[in-house]
Amino acid sequence: MKILIVDDEEKMRHLIRLFLESDGYFCIEASDARSALDKIEERPNLVLLDIMMPEVDGISLCRQLKTMDPALPVVLLTARSDNETTIQGLDAGADDYVTKPFDGNVLLARIRAVLRRTRVVNIQYGPLRYDEESGRVLYEEQEIVLTPKATAILKLFLQHPNRLFNRLDLFDLVWPYSAESDPRTVDAHIRMIREKLGDAGFPIDDYLKTVWGRGYRWTEERSG
Repeated sequence: MKILIVDDEEKMRHLIRLFLESDGYFCIEASDARSALDKIEERPNLVLLDIMMPEVDGISLCRQLKTMDPALPVVLLTARSDNETTIQGLDAGADDYVTKPFDGNVLLARIRAVLRRTRVVNIQYGPLRYDEESGRVLYEEQEIVLTPKATAILKLFLQHPNRLFNRLDLFDLVWPYSAESDPRTVDAHIRMIREKLGDAGFPIDDYLKTVWGRGYRWTEERSG
């Protein structure tokens, strides 16, 4: 099981890593929201997220992560006296929280409990499947190779069928805090999704619809 530790304090990340690795977890680290979102592409099983961070705080990052992937478990680290902020974090979608200073065994128990009650859900449309464990897109059990960003866009469509996403929606969700400044890059990734799935034989035009002047929508049921 892979856990992403997000905390701007290096000593705290090191301490947490010692606790988790002693219990058999594999850890990756991030010191801020931007690096955390880069690490998400490594598909952690859980995110351990400090609330108090500079620039982008943990609550904002939690909300972003849950919008991108509602099934991704997030456990907050919060100051003992900061009850109001903790409530805001839970309202943002966090699955649990641990107060600082914390006992290592309590932290491990909370993580195990969250992992037990959250489960991996594969997203499937007939023979098209997004495999949550591997992060791969499969059609008739053959992998369709997409870039990480195109995969993230497709996953958003599959998780939110019938929802209309405009270009800026997708750009903000898939490229948050990025130096990339042109939302039109979304269109190139949409074209890739259409081409790759279409070449594999999936009837992509029956599902991925362009709503002219407004954006894109994945229809829940095949048209026609």
